[in-house]
Amino acid sequence: MKKLLLTLVIAVTALVASAQFSPAERQRWLGEMRNLKHDFIAKELSLTKDQEREFFPLYDKMEDEIAALNAQTREDEIRVAADRDATDLEMENTARTVFEQKRAEGQIEMTYFEKYKTILTPKQLLQLKNAERKFTQQLVNRHRRVKRGGENK
Repeated sequence: MKKLLLTLVIAVTALVASAQFSPAERQRWLGEMRNLKHDFIAKELSLTKDQEREFFPLYDKMEDEIAALNAQTREDEIRVAADRDATDLEMENTARTVFEQKRAEGQIEMTYFEKYKTILTPKQLLQLKNAERKFTQQLVNRHRRVKRGGENK
């Protein structure tokens, strides 16, 4: 687990050090982060190799759908906010989309929850969200340590 955390620190450091990524660098970095997240979740949920082979392609597809939803919502929000000629109706509809984004994410997650039930045990299903939160929290904590200039082991 310490090796995984060290790798996370290195990845976060690379992100902080490079304010702008080229598209290729961004894709490479996102791939590395995805692999780290896979490793973390696999350990937290004690997944078997068979479960990993079935689960992660679905999980990645879900995350890609959510990322696309988030990107589209943000793009629409920026476009309408910058449009001086946007009507009140356009602004309201865009605001509604922004406010409904979490619900749309939840609908995507529930679609995949039904698929995960065929791969994961009930206990693993219950642990999944907590593992995601733990992964994110560890990234945030490591980022803060790196930003302050020190790494606590």
